[in-house]
Amino acid sequence: MRMEKETGLELFWLLMGQMSMLMGGALIVPFVAALIWHDTEAWLFVLPAVFAYGLGRKMLELGTSEERGRQLTIREGVFFMSFVWIFMGAIGLMPYAISGLFPSFAAAFFEAVSSLTTTGLSCLPFDRVGLPRALLLWHGIMSWLGGLTFVVIMVTVLPQVSGCFGLTLSARQSIFFSPVWNKMAQSARQGTTVYAVLTVLSAAVYYLAGLDPFESLLRAMVTISSSGGTSAYAFIYYDNPALELAAFAAMLMSSLSLLLLWRAWKMKSPLLLWGDTEIRHFLLVVLLAGAVLAGHLYFQGVYDFTSSLRYGYFQAMAFISTNGFVAAPFWLWPSFDVYVLFLLVFVGGCIGSATGGLKIMRLLVLLRLSWAELRRTLHPRMVVMLKVDGLPVPVKIVGRILSFFFLYTLVFVTFALLLSLSGISIVQALGLAAGCLTSTGASAALFGVDSLNILPDWAKLVCSLLMIMGRVEIFSFLVLLDMGRRSLQKRW
Repeated sequence: MRMEKETGLELFWLLMGQMSMLMGGALIVPFVAALIWHDTEAWLFVLPAVFAYGLGRKMLELGTSEERGRQLTIREGVFFMSFVWIFMGAIGLMPYAISGLFPSFAAAFFEAVSSLTTTGLSCLPFDRVGLPRALLLWHGIMSWLGGLTFVVIMVTVLPQVSGCFGLTLSARQSIFFSPVWNKMAQSARQGTTVYAVLTVLSAAVYYLAGLDPFESLLRAMVTISSSGGTSAYAFIYYDNPALELAAFAAMLMSSLSLLLLWRAWKMKSPLLLWGDTEIRHFLLVVLLAGAVLAGHLYFQGVYDFTSSLRYGYFQAMAFISTNGFVAAPFWLWPSFDVYVLFLLVFVGGCIGSATGGLKIMRLLVLLRLSWAELRRTLHPRMVVMLKVDGLPVPVKIVGRILSFFFLYTLVFVTFALLLSLSGISIVQALGLAAGCLTSTGASAALFGVDSLNILPDWAKLVCSLLMIMGRVEIFSFLVLLDMGRRSLQKRW
């Protein structure tokens, strides 16, 4: 009887039920806001909220029969990481579909998944800023919840499924990861607390920079979740250095590891952050990338010295944090600067943040591994130990990071070729694939793709799948496919 419980999906249904209840509660927020604003869009959220809440109750009933003290199985973890984004997208698209603003299910699903995966892309035939306020608020809430879901999965489910991929390295192996439900809930509460505090701080910074309270909160939610994009939240319309400085500070906060922020907060030691190798290298990359962009823009005569520093550093932070905010028409910049921005989307922020990309720690391990192999080639008898923060990196972690890098590159190239069949150029397909995979929709704008309204429905669904694969760290999706293949083999 015990074996049957361990191979069940009770914790999967428990997790899915909680997410459904969370989405149901989130739908109440724009409903109440629309009532306060006397907007007619309030009714768009009633049926989805009731559906999400009712479905969540049913899912919780399937999970309550299992003791919550047991360990999450890999099967449950893979199912949850793979299906939670599709499930949340299906609920999130309901207000869009009911509104009639989207021509098809694929378009509404794409818009919801883009928000939840914090990509920032849109397939609307008009700028997203033209949406009714209630739907614009729903977009911000979904982006915020999507970033939070990614962080919570990163510190709870992912370590059980794919061995952290360097997450323990980022936390200096001092954070205890456990697949036991009670420990998972504790880690989720810690991550949620820091995430919420950063959102409030960002809103305060935006408010001090001159935005009204609603706009400050909305912009803070999309910034901390790294879901800026090039449309509704563009800073180019304001031309306000103080507001851009506030956004720079908020993007910087969003790129740091929530685990280390929690630890520094509990220990009351902000200097602990500076002692982390990943954060120091992240700041170094931002400093160098901003200097390269600013220097080239200045010497090419695009801007004066002050404006070159202003726009160079802002766009460097916007792309490396995978927010993709726009303070200047970077798509008109020289090809060199466009290429630098394109490369930055693959870098991403620190592991344990809501940013996309490969993450600084993984790239650091790959670079040190390459250097170690070079030294080993020159000196075959030398014993080279790969270390981070003075701690040896386990061979298992190195192997997983190498596999992840290979699969990441393979998925990027494959989907770029597939998207090129939709009628866009191969360069635009590369920018779009990079944007979907790294959750940086602005990388598509680098090559002239501002809206995906022109794409066929099948291409929108392909982009949705790629955005989800970027958020499940690819491995979980491939594990799910392998489990399906094994199941079919047993049946045949």
